[in-house]
Order: sequence, then C-alpha cells, then structure tokens
Amino acid sequence: MLSKNTHNEIVGSEIERSNDRIDLTGEVFTPMELCAQMVSEIPESVLKDENSTFLDPAAGSGNFLLALQTELLKYHELSHINDCMLYGIELMEDNHTEMCDRLGVSVDHAHFVCADALEYDYGFGQPVGLENELGKIGTPELYTPPTVDKKTQAAPLF
Repeated sequence: MLSKNTHNEIVGSEIERSNDRIDLTGEVFTPMELCAQMVSEIPESVLKDENSTFLDPAAGSGNFLLALQTELLKYHELSHINDCMLYGIELMEDNHTEMCDRLGVSVDHAHFVCADALEYDYGFGQPVGLENELGKIGTPELYTPPTVDKKTQAAPLF
C-alpha cells in the first residue's frame, strides 16, 4: 500500500506520519508550490505594508507561513515579520515544533501557538476585543425602552 504521506519526503521531516495518523487526524499538507502561488496572489501593496498581518489557523508544519515569510523578506526585516506580521495555530505538538523550527522562532513564541483553532481565543498573548481599551467587560444591563404616552406625545398627522 502506498504511503499517504508525501510531505515528509518533500520537506525532509522526521515526524512519524503514518497512514493511520493521517486517517485519524485528516492531516493534509498544502504543497510548497501551491503556497508560493497563493502568496503571489497577495497584492504587493499589502505585502509592503508593515501593518499587514497574516494568520494560518491550521498551520501544520508551516508551509504557508514559510512561503509568506520568504516573500515578506523582500520588504521587511525577519524580526518584524515574525514578531508583528505572521500568526499561526497548530493543533498537533510535533507539527507546531516543526513549524517553529522552520520559521526560526522558539516554540513559546506568542504568535505561533499549539492549540485547537476552533477553541483558541486568538489573543496571541494579548487581551481580546475591547479589553484593550475598557478592561474586562461585565454583563450588560438589559435595555428597557422608554414608555411613551401615545395621546400626548404623538406627532400630528397634518
């Protein structure tokens, strides 16, 4: 039976990705050539913008992020790219470690997390939502519309 895992052969990964593991997890890796093609579709103005950010919520071993990092290096310093522009989430710890190695960051880098993307808060170590400006937001009070006396406050028709 042929192996379903061609990723290891292409990128030289040493992670054990058996057919059983692939069947269990649905693990599929986007080929580097396709990642490069997708990145080439991003407008140059977006790539040049130092405030642009990119997220891969199913990062695997980092193929898409690595293609982005490579292209962004034409316009930005590596430290700025990794610390300000790229974000990745990967469920499987071994893939997360491999992704971090390939991107040149530590496994505890705040932008590259090992988590379930369906449950992660997407804070990447920072407060989420309006917490940045308002602190913790309590439960809102119920809105009660004002009562209007229809006879005395109604606008005339003519």
